[in-house]
Amino acid sequence: MKRLITLLLVMFFIPCFASAEPGPIYKAVTARFEGEIEKGAVIQVLENDTAIELGYVELLIQAFNEAYKDKGVSAVRLNTDQYADLATDGPYGYGPDVWYQANDIIMKYASAQHILPLPYYALEAQELVPQSAWDAYAVNLQGETLYCGMPINVQSGMIYYIESMLPDNWENDWDLNSNGIPDFFETYTALYAFSEHVKANPGGKTEYGFLDDLVDAYFMSGYLFTYGAYVFGQNNTDAADIGFNAGEAVKGVKMIRQWAQQMDNTEVIDRAFASAAYNYLATGRMLCTLTTPDVRRMFIREMVANGWTQEEAEQDLKMINVPRLPVSGDLTADAWQDTILRMEELTVPTKMMGGINGYGISAYTEHPKAALAFVEFAASYEQVMLRNAMLGVTPARADAAAKVGETDDTVRVLYDKLDAGLIDLMPAIQAVAQIWTPCGSFLVDVATDGINENRGKEPMYGTEEQMRAGLDRLVQQIHDAIFTLQ
Repeated sequence: MKRLITLLLVMFFIPCFASAEPGPIYKAVTARFEGEIEKGAVIQVLENDTAIELGYVELLIQAFNEAYKDKGVSAVRLNTDQYADLATDGPYGYGPDVWYQANDIIMKYASAQHILPLPYYALEAQELVPQSAWDAYAVNLQGETLYCGMPINVQSGMIYYIESMLPDNWENDWDLNSNGIPDFFETYTALYAFSEHVKANPGGKTEYGFLDDLVDAYFMSGYLFTYGAYVFGQNNTDAADIGFNAGEAVKGVKMIRQWAQQMDNTEVIDRAFASAAYNYLATGRMLCTLTTPDVRRMFIREMVANGWTQEEAEQDLKMINVPRLPVSGDLTADAWQDTILRMEELTVPTKMMGGINGYGISAYTEHPKAALAFVEFAASYEQVMLRNAMLGVTPARADAAAKVGETDDTVRVLYDKLDAGLIDLMPAIQAVAQIWTPCGSFLVDVATDGINENRGKEPMYGTEEQMRAGLDRLVQQIHDAIFTLQ
């Protein structure tokens, strides 16, 4: 705990001291937030679907309305899809005043001036949020750095499993280094071997070892990043330099394809698997999967629906760091036992894509001061702690993160990974919107190809040369989407 607090202090407070004083551009663009709050304002809030489904948003809005009723200000939930098109809807008054989203989505609109820069220097959270989180919402305007989003929580991939679903013999058969951690949660090679073992020995506690959504670029990019790939150059600011084919990224493609062959389940090449995963885990169809901390309550709810009490589910569901990847880039090249006993030599830490979720304020709002009041209320210690309690998110605020970290190792894991450079935050430029469709299509082709080969079909990506050519085409497609088709 002392180490966590020290890390948070270093990450959260020290970088903020380097911030410059407000400049003339900042003063000009944040002038809309000055003065008395707009009495009678009704703020339209567009929130995360999971937060709505689990009841957090209703409580947040109720608490805000109670706190601001004497000022005649209230908020309502905008009942529309969480992935709005602010550029189309905003000018006609149909978009939200306040929008909770991942930094890449908010910044896609911020760079086109559809999102307002916040009065950063006047915010309570200025020195309570790490500079790396603020930077996820940064734009440069005439030499000044402005921030267009209020960071709320840190996101990246974590492994979920149910402890009672572990094989009874794991301490004897799957803990070679006797460290009390199942080997299949330490290296992906061991997890692959365990998944093969489960498939070859039906009748155990679970039908599969590991299943994952193999067509989600957010999660699968980690296989590429670990071996030198990146999204954009110059610290994700140069969209002319697209790096999905950089370094030895082909190793990542090879392993994604190997997983598709091993899983041999067409559901993992359908984005709907992200939702199906809750039931898969709770009903014992799989031991573990990969997703983000903020959906923990969805797993809990599904477990309760399948026989656990709330307390039992809270105790039984575990969330841990992702395993290490093999240096070889081949899940079958080394004996899984060797990757455990010679871990530092044969494996590397897995680098993942990550994001900072937070609030942005629409440039089209007629009530900027009321909208800012809502954003600051939602970013308060009390509300961030409630969001953590109900959703399992990892707070961006130092005080909340330190408190949650007393009982939740996820905070320590995520901030350790940030500190070690093992989380590559999604780019905060508009061009990032053009990576998802080409990446998703490529991953569908790769995963489908692996499953098809199991059925005797001629492979399209059976060699590293074919995979490398596929990555080159992917990069060209992204480049065309950003520039040629612009």
